[in-house]
Amino acid sequence: MQLIEQIRIRFHQKNLEKDLPKQQPKRASMYLDNAASVGILFDGTEPEEREAVLNYAEQLRKQGKKVKVLAFFNNKLKGEQFAYPAFNRLQMDWTLRPNSREAVEFKEQAFDLLLNLTKKTVLPLDYLAALSKAKFRVGPFTEKTYCYDLMIDTSGQTDLKAFLQQVVFYMKKLRPAYEPAAV
Repeated sequence: MQLIEQIRIRFHQKNLEKDLPKQQPKRASMYLDNAASVGILFDGTEPEEREAVLNYAEQLRKQGKKVKVLAFFNNKLKGEQFAYPAFNRLQMDWTLRPNSREAVEFKEQAFDLLLNLTKKTVLPLDYLAALSKAKFRVGPFTEKTYCYDLMIDTSGQTDLKAFLQQVVFYMKKLRPAYEPAAV
C-alpha cells in the first residue's frame, strides 16, 4: 500500500511541475495591515485546530478584511455540512489534486494574501497554494520553495496556536517601505 501512495505522490509532483509554468500571477510583498482580501487554507480534520483557524478568520473580518476559508478534511466522510467551503479525500483525483468546485474556485481567486494555516505539509493544500493567484503566500516550512513566498518554521512545535502566533508576528513585521526597482 505504501508503494502505491509513493507512486501517487510522484505523479502529484509531476502534474504540479507541469502546471506551475502556466501560472504567472503578479507577486508582491504584502503585510497583514495592507491586505484587503485574505484566503485561508487549513486542515480541518482536528476540531480544536479548526476552531482556532475559524476564530482567527473572524478576527480578520472584524478588521474589515474580506476573508475566504477552505478546509481540507483528511478522511472520506460523506455528507458532513459545514458553514464554510471544504473538501476531503473523496474530492481529489488519483494524483492527490483537489478537484472539488470549492477548491478550484479558491485556487482561481486573486487574494492579496494567502495563508496556509497548517503546522505541517499537506499535499492538497500545498498544491492549491502553489497554483494560487494570490499576491503573497504564507505557509509552513517545506522543501517546496515554489509553494510560498514566506515560510514559517516553528522548530518542531506541534501546536497550531503557536504557528498562528508566528504567522501574525511576521506578517505584522513585513512592511515594504519601497517598491522594487524596474529591471
